[in-house]
Amino acid sequence: MRPAEIIQHENPLELMTSILERLHVSGPTRSEDLETLAYLKYFHSRMFAEYEGRLTYLLGLFHKVGEPKDVLSLAYSAFRDAIVEQANQVLTPVQASIRSGILDNKYFSFSTPTSAGKSYLFRQLIRDEEGDIVIVVPSRALIAEYLIAVRSILQDDPGILVLQFIDDINKLATERRVFVVTPERGKDLFRDAEKYEVSLFLFDEAQLSDEKWRGVNFDSFVRRADRAYPDARKVFAHPFIENPEAQLVKHQFEGNAAARSYSFGAVGKIYLGSDDDTGGFTSFSPFVENGHHKRNRCEFPEDAVGKVIAAGGTLLVFVSKSSIYNKSCIEKFGRYVDMCEPITNKKALAIVDRIERLIGAKGKGSDLVELMRRGVVIHHGSVPLPVRYQIEHFTKQGHAKICFSTSTLAQGVNMPFDVVWADNIRFLGSEENKALGLRNLIGRAGRTSKDVDKFDFGFVVVENIRQFIDRLSASLALEEASLIDSDSEELPEDIREDIESIQNETISDEYNLPGTRLERLASEECAKHVALSLDLLFDEGALITGNEYRELPEEHRNEIKGTFRNIFSISLNRDLKTGEKTVLSSAITIFLWHIQGKSFREVIMLRYNYLSKAKLRRELMRALRRGEISENEYDREYRSLEIEYSSIPYQLPNSNLTKSPPSSFGDHLHVSKINFDHLVYDTYDYMDKVISFSLADIFVAAYDSYYQRTGDERAQAMVNYVRYGTNDSKEIWLLRYGFSFEDIELIGGYVVSIDEDGIVFNDAVGDLREEPVWELVERYR
Repeated sequence: MRPAEIIQHENPLELMTSILERLHVSGPTRSEDLETLAYLKYFHSRMFAEYEGRLTYLLGLFHKVGEPKDVLSLAYSAFRDAIVEQANQVLTPVQASIRSGILDNKYFSFSTPTSAGKSYLFRQLIRDEEGDIVIVVPSRALIAEYLIAVRSILQDDPGILVLQFIDDINKLATERRVFVVTPERGKDLFRDAEKYEVSLFLFDEAQLSDEKWRGVNFDSFVRRADRAYPDARKVFAHPFIENPEAQLVKHQFEGNAAARSYSFGAVGKIYLGSDDDTGGFTSFSPFVENGHHKRNRCEFPEDAVGKVIAAGGTLLVFVSKSSIYNKSCIEKFGRYVDMCEPITNKKALAIVDRIERLIGAKGKGSDLVELMRRGVVIHHGSVPLPVRYQIEHFTKQGHAKICFSTSTLAQGVNMPFDVVWADNIRFLGSEENKALGLRNLIGRAGRTSKDVDKFDFGFVVVENIRQFIDRLSASLALEEASLIDSDSEELPEDIREDIESIQNETISDEYNLPGTRLERLASEECAKHVALSLDLLFDEGALITGNEYRELPEEHRNEIKGTFRNIFSISLNRDLKTGEKTVLSSAITIFLWHIQGKSFREVIMLRYNYLSKAKLRRELMRALRRGEISENEYDREYRSLEIEYSSIPYQLPNSNLTKSPPSSFGDHLHVSKINFDHLVYDTYDYMDKVISFSLADIFVAAYDSYYQRTGDERAQAMVNYVRYGTNDSKEIWLLRYGFSFEDIELIGGYVVSIDEDGIVFNDAVGDLREEPVWELVERYR
């Protein structure tokens, strides 16, 4: 039904009644019914309110129903009571069905819309499970959300250890463990598989398996998990997928296995097209044939977005990362940003101050920080994980009014908004991935509130109505064959060796590398470069400091970089491409700062000074003050200073980088134009995508192999520096317990003893009760 027909309907009660009858017969399976209900509530609110309680029963939202006021609601209340008796908790019918599927099957794969209450159900399963749990998520962004949620539901049970990496620590006080990891981080589980008693694997957003290289990591993890823990249940959750059974087919999981696809929705949507010329909105329905045609649309009578924000509601704007970097998204949506008054809540401002300290942004003109002071947040994959954790905490506490986000939010981060504005729908990957990303995104529109007898709905605003409808109507199915099972000759060069090792089961559990690569890293040729790097980096058994490194002649610094470049090249068994060398050069500089004990904040400042040519600027200013140059000469020299080149941080290896990539910060920009937030994001990408995920395993294997052969303690120290950024045993233990370097600066003096069994703090640690780190300290006391 066209929007105008609903808005102007002569008998909205007749329309409401017909939908209620259909819900009773078929359930909430039609998105167009939920859309119509949203219009009815918005434009015919008085009539709608009379039937809202019955509607809540018919939608199966038993956690928010009031007392039944009619016979039909009474009948549904009996259904609710039956679920409570079976599950010992209030669940929707969909949640109850998913719960039965998980408990009754060793392998269970399912698909639901984003508003089905999957997250709530998972939290209950986590609470009730008796063994160790491994939750596998597609991104570091989703790790932060799960950590907040899991620690919240387990806050009264310190015997359950919750970590974002695999480790066997706090043994004396730990009864069981919950690990929240990506497939890449989760591989450490197999290094000492016998230490853990995993009874449940939860693979959330499991459509990751259809991505190319990351899909290989995902499928590899699934198969290794099934070999290491054959009795553990494996659960695969997806949004909107039509064939969740594909996960069972591709891994040949047979017997005691089931798959189900649920299409039941619970939240309505009103779809609007934005008009850049007038600033107004047009109503359209993606469920009407040719819904983008002018005759099927109608003018929406008011600025729904402005009305939502003025009433204290929230807006999510999905934008490109480039528009965040160049600030054009802030300019485009300035009228709504201007509606956000500075926040005054002390707890909210404390979170903002914390972020400012984490990245060293004070006085640097950080939009990320200054916008947060008005309740406007920025969220994307290059925001450092500790900062992202604070942003999501800020949002869940109700302080965020507007969020500018890229596709990281579409990857399952559970941050609902009243309005979702799809300014950019250029998702990466196949057409199926683009359509799935879009559906995931608009699933954030409309909060599933806890208000009794309330139907919830949200607004979706789009720029290109036709493209949006085409994407929304696309079929979404998973591949039933894994890239792991492909003929190795057909595989891309960069991942061929890794996949062959998975196929041949020759991948090392200890190092997460193919056996053939380990052989090369243990070779005499590699040992020569390892030995040279140790001789250059260590002085009398101690790693040289950052100041000592900077004082080395340039040829010596280049020689150090060359040893790491050669180790990486040997591991790949080929010469590096020009672009790979360029990326590696920047990465190794950051890596050396990291192993010299520099915090993330300090690394950012070192890069800021280098890229903005701070030393040269200071020298010019001193020359001016000493009268060695005139003001005109100073101005001419200063105006000629351009931001130093730094490559975009591509993940390695990447054989397509045949030439040096573009600069992250643009060409020929004056040093005063350096974007501090962009620098923060770029630095995090280098430390995360390049160093942690591309280089760390290789360098650990090379130095550990050398240590095993020679007993050289410097090599063992390098293993620790690569893994942890320090060789101090106390700091390493605290990092393994989940504390950051910034936390360690604060709590280090309160630690009496620490080892694999637990941490002993002195009584004075109570002084930290008002600090953010206290939540983690308290779990270990």
